[in-house]
Amino acid sequence: MKKRFISLFIATAAIISACCGIFYVQNQATETAVYTEKDGESFSFSLDIAKKSLRLCSLAGYAASISARLENVGFCDVEFFQYENMNKSDNKAGLVLAFKGETLLAVIRGTKDEEWYSNFYIGDGSEHAGFSKAADLVIKNIEDYSARHSLDPKNTTLFLTGHSRGAAVANLTAARFIDKKGFKDISAYTFACPNTTMLEKAQSKDYESIINIINPQDFICYIPLPQWGYTRYGQSIELPDFDTDNFDTLYNNMKKSYRADTASELKDFPHKSKDVESIISYLSILAPTPEDYYEKEIAVGGFRLTMQDYMMKLAAVMSGENPLLHGLFMLSCKAIPEVCPITEFVFSGIKESQIMSDPTLTKTPVVVNHMHEAYFAWLNTLEEGYFSARINNY
Repeated sequence: MKKRFISLFIATAAIISACCGIFYVQNQATETAVYTEKDGESFSFSLDIAKKSLRLCSLAGYAASISARLENVGFCDVEFFQYENMNKSDNKAGLVLAFKGETLLAVIRGTKDEEWYSNFYIGDGSEHAGFSKAADLVIKNIEDYSARHSLDPKNTTLFLTGHSRGAAVANLTAARFIDKKGFKDISAYTFACPNTTMLEKAQSKDYESIINIINPQDFICYIPLPQWGYTRYGQSIELPDFDTDNFDTLYNNMKKSYRADTASELKDFPHKSKDVESIISYLSILAPTPEDYYEKEIAVGGFRLTMQDYMMKLAAVMSGENPLLHGLFMLSCKAIPEVCPITEFVFSGIKESQIMSDPTLTKTPVVVNHMHEAYFAWLNTLEEGYFSARINNY
């Protein structure tokens, strides 16, 4: 069957991922410990583990930094896979593996270079094809690593973590290893995870140890569209939004934490997560099914392009093939009725004259609320009880 590529809004959202694939937090933590916590036979969430996992994700763009961090806290046999994009294959994800005690740690890097094309590739199966193919490679790397280092899976805990594209690949990888029942324990903490699967079993108790922390102001967390039947494996915990008790106080405290960590003000949407809800609703009306994006044509100057054509042009821009076209292409999108609302949303808060400035793009609300720093600010503001209250009681 003909390969299909993910919808326009995934493509536009790659602007967010592109920025996030370049900038990483490098604050130091005193220790790094990752493991599966259980209370009897049930999974137990740990805010401390979540913070340490996110710290590793923030370092994943720097091989030397994450290697030094892991070695400093006692991990050994640190190895990297598909990390420098030497083979120019887009359906992969940078992977770091390391071992300590009985824990095999897998940190999966966010999007880099031509991996933008994979973010756009949904395929026609029950899982997002680009993420799924990357998970296939990660699984092979983990199995090969375990064999080479003589790790007995029955006595080994596998822990995975990732942000953005890395989160999506970690989500699928953890689910498959849970299905295989090969390791003693398996868990994953993901951050800013897109939707990955259409399988109804994804929220069953089998996957309770996959924790996905998502920000209601983070557009990426809601694509591919839930209205298309997409979800993610495991338990998704939303950070506070406008209908959370005591939201104003929590939000102000989060912004103070963000300011203290970054020395800058958090850029948010005028109506906070309501603006994200509105654009998702708009997209679900524009494209009730994925097929609408594959077949619908739009007029661009004297040409008619399908949404797939539009998306692939964005892929080329985001992968760095022709960065000079970035601003011009986005400006032209503002003149196209079908895509103007999403283009306006992506560039909320900046002037048209600033669209061609890459540093400016990293400061838009869409980008800022997807970055590691916004997630750190929330984790440093909230208490353990906030998350525990949102863990499913199966």
